[in-house]
Amino acid sequence: MALTMDGLRKLVDGQGLHYYLAPDRPALMLGVTGLNGRYQLTIALDVEGQFLQFRTVAYRHCAADHAHLSETLKVLAQLNYRFRLVKFGWDASDGEIVAYADTWIVDGDLTPAQFQRLIHSYFSGIDMHYPRIAKTIETGKDPGPPDLLAAVERSMGSGLPAEMRKLLEDLVKKLKPGADDKKKEEPVEPVEKI
Repeated sequence: MALTMDGLRKLVDGQGLHYYLAPDRPALMLGVTGLNGRYQLTIALDVEGQFLQFRTVAYRHCAADHAHLSETLKVLAQLNYRFRLVKFGWDASDGEIVAYADTWIVDGDLTPAQFQRLIHSYFSGIDMHYPRIAKTIETGKDPGPPDLLAAVERSMGSGLPAEMRKLLEDLVKKLKPGADDKKKEEPVEPVEKI
């Protein structure tokens, strides 16, 4: 069973997202804001509703003659190797860098829980890796994977409720290197050999 535009709109509405209908094809256009920027994207149906694609619009650019193209392409390749859903591509004709996620629906259904997982994985993927890609284009040096702990700490300054701030502060303390060194090791039961 293919996904219809009405079905896609219900899934997106279920996530509380605002969007525009593309006038020329079966797609929705929307914008999202993350920790590292604001992004425009499309969610499109293709192959008569059997194929779903998330794709950024104007994510980044790195022209074919750019001095840091080689290093930028290495970063994109590393990200593509490491992650399952979000993939990054480079268009040699105009230097556009895009992030996309493709899902074949074919004759199945896309449940609200599956769609929620897709959209959250996609949004966090494009947001968390944006600074790394941008910095590599700018300097020619890969700053490496994002520091997730720093991202959590950055988000804490955004006016979170006190309860949420406390939970995040506790999580940050647990994630800091050396935090487990102070804990006593739990005795381990010996395993009986057979």
